Amino acid sequence: MDVGKALTTHLVGRQLAQVRRREFDWNFSFGDDAVSGLSVECPWRIIDANRIAFSSSDDGHKFGLATPLNGGEVALDLLGAKTIERVSIRSDTGDISIFFSNDSVLEVLNMSSGYEGWNIGIPGLSVVATGGGELAIIKRSEP
Repeated sequence: MDVGKALTTHLVGRQLAQVRRREFDWNFSFGDDAVSGLSVECPWRIIDANRIAFSSSDDGHKFGLATPLNGGEVALDLLGAKTIERVSIRSDTGDISIFFSNDSVLEVLNMSSGYEGWNIGIPGLSVVATGGGELAIIKRSEP
């Protein structure tokens, strides 16, 4: 099964609707259906205008600004008005890249040989990036 193709088929044309930092992870929601969500427990970054525009490690830092950066707000500002064009998953590391219009990319970097890095669910399918870069693919029957 080409997981990237299955995710692309479901997510293409959607937009990033919400980004929330939770206690131990980040949650990215795409559209109004609650199943289309990406939970991330590893580093992520946004590439925009051919540079790193923001990363999860920037959250809460001031960088000379008056107030600390809110990662959810910044990510939504950078990607929220853009549409998803395709999804790609590296077969050797389990990194996932979500490509948006105007050459913007959300890259999630699976960084552990032992811990799960991210998981995503769409109708009928859940994908988990396991430690070491492999994928656990769970097909679900929908009611």
